[in-house]
Amino acid sequence: MKKYELIPYVATDGIPTFTDSFIKGLFERMQQEGLIGMVFFDGSAKVPDDFLKMMKFGWNKLFIIEFKGKLGGCCWLNKFEMRRADFHLCFFSTLRGQDAVEVGKEIVIELLNMKNGNGDFIFDLLVGLTPTTNEAAIRWCERMEFPSVGILPAAAWDAALGKSVPGLISYVERGVYG
Repeated sequence: MKKYELIPYVATDGIPTFTDSFIKGLFERMQQEGLIGMVFFDGSAKVPDDFLKMMKFGWNKLFIIEFKGKLGGCCWLNKFEMRRADFHLCFFSTLRGQDAVEVGKEIVIELLNMKNGNGDFIFDLLVGLTPTTNEAAIRWCERMEFPSVGILPAAAWDAALGKSVPGLISYVERGVYG
């Protein structure tokens, strides 16, 4: 039995699965837990309204993660290309340690195994970029056993440092990962 639930943020006939205030509340939770600088290292989201606009009107596919009946975090996909997307995960304090690794692996596999209305897989590959300055995220990627293509110099803009930093390029491939 799964310890988590992955709930998509979608609008059906114009009615979203989550309110605007709930989505902004995700950002506020990230702020309370000191995660903004790590999750939005590039400075792309500075206030809750930035996050809402990004998820509601940008080219992002947001999922809410419930863990043991509590809000565990969120993940989103973007930079979609044919059967490929970039993936981002943010776990809250309710989902840490070994649970974050176990649930993280299950979420990634679930994302890779999503199908469209025709029954075809949507993704063959998910790609992640982690700034090497985010040591905790790098350790998590290692524990997740993500394959990597290596470190790309100046791959990530670090808004706090005001300069580009190297980034670890990780990936997961459907049918291979897990």
